[in-house]
Amino acid sequence: MQHCEDATAYLLSSIQVPYTRTYLRDELLQHPEYPNLQAVADVIGASYNVACLPYKIPWSMIALEPEIKPPFMARINTSQVGPAFATVTNFSANEVALYNPGSKKKETLSAEAFEKIYTGTVLLVGKEDNAGEKNFAGNQHKEKQKQTLNRALIFVLPILTLLACLITAFLQPVTASVFPIIFTLVTLMGCVVGAMLLWHEIDQHNPALKQVCQAGVKVNCAAILNSKAAKIFGQSWSSIGFSYFMGTLMALFVSGVANTSVLQLVAWMNVLALPYTVYSVYFQYKVAKQWCVLCLAVQGLLVLQFVAALAGGFHLALPLGEIPGNSYLLLLSCLVFTALAVMTAMPAFEKAKESRQRKIELQRLKQNPQMFEALLSKQKRLEHPSNGLGITLGKADAPFRILKVCNPYCGPCAQAHPMMEELLEHNKEVQLQIIFTATGDDTDMKTPPVKHLLAIAAKDNEQLTRNALDEWYLSDKKDYVAFAQKFPLNGELQQQTEKVKEMWDWSNLASIAFTPTFYISMPVADESERAYFQLPDMYTVNDLKYFLID
Repeated sequence: MQHCEDATAYLLSSIQVPYTRTYLRDELLQHPEYPNLQAVADVIGASYNVACLPYKIPWSMIALEPEIKPPFMARINTSQVGPAFATVTNFSANEVALYNPGSKKKETLSAEAFEKIYTGTVLLVGKEDNAGEKNFAGNQHKEKQKQTLNRALIFVLPILTLLACLITAFLQPVTASVFPIIFTLVTLMGCVVGAMLLWHEIDQHNPALKQVCQAGVKVNCAAILNSKAAKIFGQSWSSIGFSYFMGTLMALFVSGVANTSVLQLVAWMNVLALPYTVYSVYFQYKVAKQWCVLCLAVQGLLVLQFVAALAGGFHLALPLGEIPGNSYLLLLSCLVFTALAVMTAMPAFEKAKESRQRKIELQRLKQNPQMFEALLSKQKRLEHPSNGLGITLGKADAPFRILKVCNPYCGPCAQAHPMMEELLEHNKEVQLQIIFTATGDDTDMKTPPVKHLLAIAAKDNEQLTRNALDEWYLSDKKDYVAFAQKFPLNGELQQQTEKVKEMWDWSNLASIAFTPTFYISMPVADESERAYFQLPDMYTVNDLKYFLID
């Protein structure tokens, strides 16, 4: 996680709000203000139902404000990570306990030391009764599956290597197995470092890699790996290095760790690679004057391979003429296969990253309020007034208004219902008007539930109306008889026929082609200028939470 995401995750943990890292990261990355404090406030407010209040205040005044209680987020600026957010877990007049997303550790600083890095803004939070991530159980299940797969991919190679080494130690004498095993384990380490170098090519801004690659003043992997010397014939040395180590390890797997002929071939291949170590160290020391920790690790492993091969006598194990041809073929096949796999996979990974980045940028563009309002104003305008029709929920003078045209038996209408309820629950400045597409005829199966809902709404008990709408739309099976038994009525149903027909006539005048259809009206200075526009196709109801905030 980046610093902003990590600090937000820790803040949610501190107030015991359920979350998944994947969903939280996606929500933050897609926010148009990311990585600002506004993005954090909007995301944990809208997506996690946590009350938020950004507050500008000098640190010396915080202790004097009884309303400010930890945990809260504070904006800081350090030489280590630059602008970032720290989660303050406790504070007093003398010291501050916090979680530093830069070091990813809990720290305790003196009040004077913290005040030097504090930039004057805090985000106060309060946990609501129903705080938590939407669909947390499903998101958690998906995340655990992904984590299990990632761990399997990470550990499968080390486990296979250790098994191969254990089998060799069991089947071969100690004198014949010790140096082949050492050589194999060094090769495995080369694969790990090579994979990290490839990872750096794809995502050099990853915080985990930064901790390794920017560990000192003169340590800068990017300066080396992004230089012209990092490639030869269009291929990066990282790809070549990984192919070398991985191809060697595959050959040892197939032939056996202690196979004499294959060990002799890879030992001589290692000798051919040794001059590269001199070139790499010279370039870093004299030309770039920066050090790449991962590159130095590769050079060190090449030297260790040479030492292990020399100590084990691999180079002269057999006369060259006695090395079987299939050993040459095996090693060449493993090297070529690995190289081709890397050459194919790297562009695919880079394209996937670019695709994800474009998706995030599109989401940020979508969630920009100015963009939304500009697109909304270009949409189909509602020309026929809907005053008095259907069911109206929320404040009568709410500045934000949503008109939902729906069918009581429509699946997408039911899916949109909880999102509408969420908007009403968390934003008192939103009004929702629901118009149903039922004909009013007794032969129309939509007419009975619509009459019933209108009759309930006529009681002027908004909570009862919302309960009835929840009961109808959130039920897996739309059973009108069972619904009517839960909400019994007397003669009120007969009074709703004309209201249903009026909605049907209005739907025909408005040329409603599908349900649900949404019309949005943004705040206006003069109610006589209020207009409704159809929700643009590129937006979903869920996107409205980013705009319908007063």
